[in-house]
Order: sequence, then C-alpha cells, then structure tokens
Amino acid sequence: MLRRTVLLLVLVLAAGCRPRPEAVEVSVFFTRTDGNAIVLAETARTVAGGDVSALVRSALAVLLEGPTEAEQAQGLVSQIPEGTQLRGVRIIGGVVRADFSREVESGGGSASMLGRMWQIVYTATQFPQAPRVQILIEGQQREAMGGEGVIIAEPLARPRTPPRF
Repeated sequence: MLRRTVLLLVLVLAAGCRPRPEAVEVSVFFTRTDGNAIVLAETARTVAGGDVSALVRSALAVLLEGPTEAEQAQGLVSQIPEGTQLRGVRIIGGVVRADFSREVESGGGSASMLGRMWQIVYTATQFPQAPRVQILIEGQQREAMGGEGVIIAEPLARPRTPPRF
C-alpha cells in the first residue's frame, strides 16, 4: 500500500513538472525623431518562448511597458499612452487580433496616433505566420482610432517603405 502511495505521488509530481519555455528575442518598436519626422526604432527584448500567439502577446506587453531608461537615453519614446492595457491576443487566419483598453486612443495629435498605430503594427506582425493585425479597442472592431480618425477598420500590414510621420 505504501509503495502504491509513493508511486502515485511520484507520478502526480512528475506530471506537474513542465519544462520552462526557452527565452526568445522579439522585436519591439518605439519611435524617435529624425529631422522633422517621427520614425520607428526597432529594439530587441527577451521574452519567454511559446507559440506565435504567446510571442506576439509578450512582445505587445513589453511594448506597453515603454522604453527602458537606456533606450530613453538614446531618444526612444512610445506614442502609446501610459495606462494602455493589452486585453487579449488571438491569431485567426494569419491575422493577429490585438485587443487594447480604451486608453490606446486617448491624447496626442495625428503624428502620435500614427506612431502608436505603427508601433502596434510592426511589433505584432514580426512573425511570418501572422503578417497582419486587426487593432481592437475594448473588444470592438472600430472604423478609426482617436479623434484624429486613424483608420483601423481593416487588418493592417507593414508597408513596403517604413513610415515617417
């Protein structure tokens, strides 16, 4: 009886032991000024490994944390308002559906709105399995984001030429 109990305990403990996902490097896109324009600036971050959906979720979560002090010292900033939360990420038919809290569309002018949209697009579409992203706000698909009316009605992809705004 004791032998069975010990064996059962070993099996239960072994079943709960899962290997930790390996660390993976992802790209996160902030912005910086370049003359009279704002441009995207790519930086690398290390996140826990996983499937593509988990990697996109991690990359977007790191994006929302903003640039590190060292990155800020290099002139990198985020156009995404502080307090913006990632509510969820799903990939359906090669399209990332990234759901953000309403703070994502608050404040800023048209350059800031374009900056945050492109930060999300570039960060979310870095994996070939999901080359487009649909930005959702509070779980809803919207025609436009913010008072400036940045169009987000359809899934967005990276343009051939990196944007300057």
